[in-house]
This record gives sequence, structure tokens and C-alpha cells, in this order.
Amino acid sequence: MRKVTRILAVGLMLLLAQAAIQAQLTTGSISGTVTDVSGAVVPGASVNVKGQGGQNYTAVTNGEGYFTIPGVQAGTPTYTVSISAPNFKTAVVQNVKVDVGTPATVNAVLQAGQISEQVVITGGGEVLQSETATIGTTISGRQILETPIQSRDALDLVALLPGTATVGTIRTSSINGLPKSAITIQIDGVDVQDNYLKSSDGFFTFIRPRIDAIDEVTVSTSNPGAQASGDGAVSIGFATRRGTDSYRGSGFWQHRDEGLNATNFQNNYQRINKAKLRLNQFGFSVGGPIPFLNFGEGVDAFDSGKGKRFFFVNYERFHLNEGSTARSRVTLTPQAQGGTFRYGAGGASQVSLFQLAQNAGLANTIDPTVNSMLNTIQAATNGTGSYQALGLLGNFNTRSFVFSNVANQRRRFLTIRGDANITKDHAVELIINDQPFRSTGDFLNNQDSIFPGIENYGAQFSDRRSLSLGFRSNFGTNVINQFRYAQLAGWLGGGTVFGAVTPESFFDDTQRGFNIALGSNLAGLTAINNNSARTSPTRDFTDVVTWVKGNHTFQFGGQLKSIKTDGSTKGFIRPTISFGYLGDELDSRVRDAFNETTMPGASPDEIFQARELYATLTGRVAGYAGNATLGPDGRYVANGTNAFIIEEETNGLFAQDTWRFKNNFQITAGVRWQPTLGAKLNTASYSFLTNPATMAYDVSGYGNSFSPGTLTGQVPTFTGNTAGQRAYENDLNNFAPSVGVVWSPNFSGFLGKVLGREGAGVIRGGFARAFVREGTFLVDGSIGLHPGGSFGLARTPTSIDPNTLLTAGTLFRNPGNPNLVSPTFNPIPSYPRPVDPELDLTVAFKPDLKTGYVDSWSLGYQRQFGSDTVVEVSYVANRGKDMHLFYNVNEINAVENGFGAEFRLAQQNLYANIAAGRGANFRYFGPDSGTSPLPIILSYFASTNP
Repeated sequence: MRKVTRILAVGLMLLLAQAAIQAQLTTGSISGTVTDVSGAVVPGASVNVKGQGGQNYTAVTNGEGYFTIPGVQAGTPTYTVSISAPNFKTAVVQNVKVDVGTPATVNAVLQAGQISEQVVITGGGEVLQSETATIGTTISGRQILETPIQSRDALDLVALLPGTATVGTIRTSSINGLPKSAITIQIDGVDVQDNYLKSSDGFFTFIRPRIDAIDEVTVSTSNPGAQASGDGAVSIGFATRRGTDSYRGSGFWQHRDEGLNATNFQNNYQRINKAKLRLNQFGFSVGGPIPFLNFGEGVDAFDSGKGKRFFFVNYERFHLNEGSTARSRVTLTPQAQGGTFRYGAGGASQVSLFQLAQNAGLANTIDPTVNSMLNTIQAATNGTGSYQALGLLGNFNTRSFVFSNVANQRRRFLTIRGDANITKDHAVELIINDQPFRSTGDFLNNQDSIFPGIENYGAQFSDRRSLSLGFRSNFGTNVINQFRYAQLAGWLGGGTVFGAVTPESFFDDTQRGFNIALGSNLAGLTAINNNSARTSPTRDFTDVVTWVKGNHTFQFGGQLKSIKTDGSTKGFIRPTISFGYLGDELDSRVRDAFNETTMPGASPDEIFQARELYATLTGRVAGYAGNATLGPDGRYVANGTNAFIIEEETNGLFAQDTWRFKNNFQITAGVRWQPTLGAKLNTASYSFLTNPATMAYDVSGYGNSFSPGTLTGQVPTFTGNTAGQRAYENDLNNFAPSVGVVWSPNFSGFLGKVLGREGAGVIRGGFARAFVREGTFLVDGSIGLHPGGSFGLARTPTSIDPNTLLTAGTLFRNPGNPNLVSPTFNPIPSYPRPVDPELDLTVAFKPDLKTGYVDSWSLGYQRQFGSDTVVEVSYVANRGKDMHLFYNVNEINAVENGFGAEFRLAQQNLYANIAAGRGANFRYFGPDSGTSPLPIILSYFASTNP
């Protein structure tokens, strides 16, 4: 194969998430069995559940004495469960905690008596998990507030849970060894990950959950069930705090200062102050009922709102003033800026470059723009920082300036939640997050000021907003419907700008509208000459119906979800003009002006430094660089913006049944249909292999790598895409089964003492398949590498094309200099486009690309000791299948290109020399030493010409 070609076994997985994952990640359920003191079940018992937020749910036990209430709002406000039946005292169980996606168990034993009498149990629900085979962990309430973590970001709590591995920063964490794309993170049902970078940066949220705003976080790591297996094998769900019937609030202020930090060795050695680090975080939260005026006759004028309407507000500020690690820039000495060049031992000798230039009839004054740039740099270095000793850089005309930059970050975190119980059967909730982010300087991406006070630097600006709107409705006592609309960014506003530098930043007297690169390894005024922006909004409609029928709890659901990445990249904000010496052949006048005669005693290296410095000071143009970018309309624009839109539309359906076969034995089984649609390209800014089936493997053809002479393939060419074209084919045959078993055995004898009798131990196990969705970058970062997206607009002094030729020796100051304008080009792409074997990287999608998935299975045993202690031992496993990855299909043709024959001749020559006693300075790495002969062959070629 003559061309580097890659095929992508990666495609954007359309997540067709389960219809109920949103509901699953915002609610839980309460289930249990009601018996009398003799152990007989009590059918027809009335169950009433009241929450501190005004919730009121009811149920009736079936013929087996069992009840279940699905769709119960999760969170730390606890519930009180009242169970009553004729001829029995009413059992009241207080402080029942419901976790996200996890059933709470309330088993009650009714005592004979009057229904008006009460038996109050304050300990809450059962501690054994006897309702689901899902493996997960929940952190809530005081655990969230009191657990020591690095920040006030609640996602950091997940790093403390079993199965989470962190190498480096918390953002690099993985769970159960699965790739980042297998993780899904939601806040109140909103997909809050960066869906562009989900595959590589999945342990990161665009909306950050704050510990004062979050009521609980639940992590499900195995056997998620059909209702939660469409968007990843690991589900992380956050639930926002809600108001209750009581007004409650809190406030905080945290301060950190570099004055409490020790100075490191590097700062002491370079006489640099400690890096600035002043962090202030402050805020408050408040929640309670929403009062309202009543209207009409015969009613109270004021309604407190208790039991009806509630609010919760969390407001935080993050103010960080920080300093960078030491930055080092190369600058000129004042003498060198004036044209004095020092050389020789200790810089004892010197010449005037401008005088020598005048003698040779060359420009003998500094370029005005260069002079302005150097004066700006000199002024910027008069404050903070320090210069290193002369001579450290190999000459006495440049010196290293070392300093620490300063920057700041300003963030706001606002969460607003409202809940209303419209009637006893209908409730609504609304949660809004608004988190703007502003920074000056971007230390994370090393895009800070090139010198102190110079305002050309990278920065991040983003507006991050989300909305979650949910409705819960009861239809009778056994049918519940849950609907949710969840949105991230989109029409709410939201996106991120990286490198907030505009073309206007270059239009002043220092650079004249260009990005100027000084020669002599000198730092200029530009920290960045590019920028990008991106937003990845999501819109999600889900609806889940739960139907309780006898011993069965049926769930059905559907989902419509849209994911879009709208991005842009500008590679050249302004064209780059470089100054410098072009070499002896191209710039003979400068060569003749500075030589051994005019600079007596100077070494060849010092003479070259003098020529380079002179060319820089006088602004001798050495290069022009820019690019032509294919715009979204399919036309090239000089130094334009590469804009792209990638869209995924996902739809999913699932059905699941939880069958309580016996009071101590439960089976859950379900299936999900998750068709994956190819990612849609809504801009004509990409290109594809003209015929992927025959071109992906170049001329060798599929399966013929390392088969010299077999040429069943085709020379690759590329054709531009059309707006709306899909990046790969649809994958519709996606079904994910799941099954779970929960058994509370009633052992007798020795086994009963060790493993527990009924109610004291639970055996849980199950199997589930979960689909994995990749980030949209796998599309943009793959076909975005294809030729045609952009090409260089460079001028070089060696070009044979007059259109791209740069005239050697011209000066930047010359009016109308033709070297300072872009070469002409055809704005209309020409297809099919050939492949340049030296420059182009070809990436293709596998024609029969499948949706990746993870199979997980587990088997565990829980044993209760006392009233509040449970020990669990579990075996948990997972296996990824059809996961997406890059693999290289290149063939290094070492036969037909003659390399193999030359290699054999070199071997024979080497061994002959060794046998004849020549090449005695080489060690022999032959077969007897157990080492490949390649090292000695390479050494031989490096030192001998056989």
C-alpha cells in the first residue's frame, strides 16, 4: 500500500437512551409487605405516604400483602408511611429515605387493635436491599456536606466510591475499568456531560453540581435494567434539593491565600515571588413554602403554601486570582535593539550591525514596527519578573526574562427549583441552573500573556444553562405517568469560547494587522493566533408509565432526544509574517555584509546570529503563512472559520416487568430497543472517501495487506459531503435484555445462623446489557482529518509557483509589498480530490459499524446484623463488545519497494566485515546473544559507507 490509510471502527453511537433513564435518575420507589404478628399477610391494607415537601401517595396491598409506589421523589426530605387495616392498629414508619433509582423497602407488622391506635417506628425503612439486583451506591444529606473533597463540586464525591480509579486529577477518573464513553451523568434528568468530548473526557460535567445544591448522588455500576441502559453502563445521577414546609437557609465563605503556602526551590533560585493564589468562594441557599394570596369570598386572604408550593435557591460565587508557574521568554538586550552585536569570549568584541549594513548599501535603521514591538516588550518587563544572566543562551545579545503571569476566574452558580402539588394526583417540578464562566488568561491550556500586561492571551468564556421540567400524575391507585423535558444549552443560551482574541487585537501600531514572528528565537507579542467556540446542546423528551397489577409492576417508556454539536475553529486570526535570514544562497547581500572580514574573530555560529539579528531588526520578510478554510457553505475563505454542526437524533423504547413471585423471591426482566442512527452532518464542510469499500485499504484492497502483487483496491480520492448527509449507516438491530433476581432465603439450622433466616439475608444477581454512546468528536476528529477542509496559503522564497513565491530581501516597511498579501486560490473545491501521500491522513468509518455495548453481571449476598448494619459481598463483572476504536490498516510494503532486498545485502555486508576482522569497534548482536542484529546494522550505517 502506497498511502497511509486508516479505517475507523468507531462511529458516533446514537444514544437512544432508554425512555426511563430520566425518570429513573430523578425518582425512586417505596415497596413492602404487610403481615400480622403471626406472619400471615394482610391484603387490602391502606398505605399512605406523606413527604416533607407536601407529597402524598397512596396504595393498597394485594392478595400477597405486598404494595409498591413507584415514581416517588428522591432526596433527603424523608417520608412517613402509614399502614392501616380493619381490626389492626395503624403502623407509622417515619424517616423513610428514598434514593434516586433505588427502591426503599418498608415492611410492616400490624398488631391487633383499634385502627385509631398507632404504633410508631422512627427507624425508617429496611436496611436490606430486597427489591432490585442493581449494584449502586448513594451519598446524600450530611455525607455530601461533611465529606472532605478538593472542591465544592459534588462530582468529586464519586471518586471516593468503590470501583472508581483516579490517576492524576479527579477529571481523569474511570469507573469499573470502563472507558469514559460508558459513563452517563445527569442532574435532575438533564444530560450534563460535554457531549463533544464524552469519549475522552466523560468524567466531567458542563453544569457543575454544587454540594449545597445537591440532595443526593447515586452511582449505578452494574445491572442497570432496561429502564436505564441506553446511554452508558455506569449511571451517575444527581438530585437537586427541594423546599419543604419549613423555611431553612445557610451561608458560607471560604478563603485561600498564597501567604499560607511555602515558597518552592525554583522560585527562590530565580528570585520569583510565590505564584498568586487567592480563592474566595461564598454563597447561600434557602428554601421553603411559597405563600400566595387567596381570592374569593369565604376564604382566608393568605395561603402559606405549605403542602402545596415550594422553592429552593442556591447561589454561589467563585473568585480565583492566580499566578502561573514560571514563564521564560527570550528578549533582546537594549544594546542589541540599537544594532550593537557582541561576540567572542565574554562578549568582549562588538560591531554595529547598522554601520556594517550601511557600508554594504543595505537598510541601516530598525524597522518602525519591530522597534514598536520591542519597546512594548521592554516596557512590559520593567515591572514584575527578572532577567537571567547574559551568556546563558549562548550569546550576549539576547537574555531570558522569567516571570509569573496573573489571571483570574469568575464563576457564578445559580440553582432555582420550584415544586407544586397541583392536586393530590398531579405534581410538577422545575429546576434551572445558570453557571456563567469568565476568565482572563487560560493556564489550563497554556494560553496566557506572552509578557506581563500584554493583552493578547487565551481566555475562556462560557454560559452554561440547563432546564428540567417534570410532571407526575396518578391515574387511580395503580397507574402512574411521569413526563420530563430536559434541556442543556440550546435556546437557553450556552457555549464556550476558547481564546477570546479577535482580528482587531492585531490592528495597532505594534503589528499592523499581522501576527509577526520575530527571528533570533525572540518572543513576539502574540500568545495565540487562533480561537475556537463550541456548544453541545441536548433536548430530551421522556415519558414513563408504571402499572401495578397484582404481583407485577410493569414499566413502559419512550424517549426522543436530540444532541447537537455546533462548533467553529479559526486557525489563523491574522496571517503570520516572519522575519529572519533566508540563508547564504537566497540572501547573498546580507551574507556578504556580515562575514569573517567585517566581524574579525567571530565564529561561524556568531556570524549566523548576527545575520539573523540584522534581518529581524530591519524587518526582512522571511515567510508568509495563512490558510484557506472550507466554510459551511462549501466555499473556501482566506483565514476563514471552519464551522461545523453534527446532530444526533435518538429514539428509544423499553418494557420491563418486576414480578414478585413470592414474598421472598422477585424477578425483574426487561428489554430495550435502541436503534442507532448515523450522525448527521448539517454543514458541507467535510469530505468522504469516494468509495469506502474499495478505497479504505488503498490499492492493496481488503485483506491483502502483506500480499505483494495483489492489488484489488483502488487509489483513494475524496468527495465533499452534502448538508444533512450521515457520517455512517444506521444500526437499527439493537436490543438490550436485562434480568435480575432477588431472593431472601429462609434457611434453617446452621445455614440459618450463618446466612440468616428470611428477612435477614438477601441473595441478588442479574445480567444486563447497556449501550455506549461516543462523543461527537469521534466524527469531527475523524473525517475532519480528510483533505479538503483547509489548505495552506503560504509564500516561500523557494516556491516555483509565482503565485506563492516570496521575494527574498524585501522589507516589511516597504509600501505595497506583494509578499504581504495572500496567494490567490479557487474558492470552489474540486472533487474528487486526490490524496497527497506525504500530507494527508485518511480516516474512514467501517461500513458495518455496530453500536458498542457493555454486558454486566453480578452475584452477591447481603446479611443484616442488628437494626442498622448490613454487610454485602458481591462479584461484579463487565465486558465491552463492539466498542469503538481506531486501528491502523497500513501495510509497510517492505518487498516491492526494495527495502527487504537492501536489508539482506546490508546484513551480508555486515557479517562479511565482521568475519574479515573489519568493524572491530562494533559489538555483535547476533542470534547467539539472543539479541536482534538491528542495533549493530544501524550503527554500521551511521558510521561506515559500505
